[in-house]
Amino acid sequence: MLLVQPLMDSSSDQTDYDRLFELLEPSLPPESRFHQCRLKLIKFFSWRRCPDPQSLADETILRLLKKVKQGHLILSEKPYKYVYAIAVNVFRENQRAIKKHPSVLYDEVMATVVPDGGDGCRELCLKRLSDAKLELLSQYYLGDRNKLVERYQLSRNALRLKIHRIKQELRSCCEDCQKSSVP
Repeated sequence: MLLVQPLMDSSSDQTDYDRLFELLEPSLPPESRFHQCRLKLIKFFSWRRCPDPQSLADETILRLLKKVKQGHLILSEKPYKYVYAIAVNVFRENQRAIKKHPSVLYDEVMATVVPDGGDGCRELCLKRLSDAKLELLSQYYLGDRNKLVERYQLSRNALRLKIHRIKQELRSCCEDCQKSSVP
């Protein structure tokens, strides 16, 4: 059990952080403890199919270190319970952020994909789109395309083709919707 006291200066910060990672990974050498903790968190987020598990793992560690600096105590026999509790919160926040992308896509992407018919077809077609396609579209237009190329192991051309097909699917859906809503 590690009882971390409130931290006063930066020299004690490093000592307390070292003690924290020693608590989490006691069997490893000091230079490997942080990396092992980060690896476990990356796996945690990967298993939940998060788009960027490395960033989420880093965010979790930053929050953990902030809690330690504020003097929060880890009283559990299994200290990773505390770490995973923070990770679950980061995961939930990430899921809420992902769910917000359809409105951004509506404004950013759909305006260029399908002309405005004013009948709600855009939103309907976005909701019909699979989560994976919606995520890919949002990351393509709102994120780093180089990361997408690496993540999906595609060439830039293949990625553009994939996005083109998704946009065609959206156009087709919107056209069908608009035809069916015309009296």
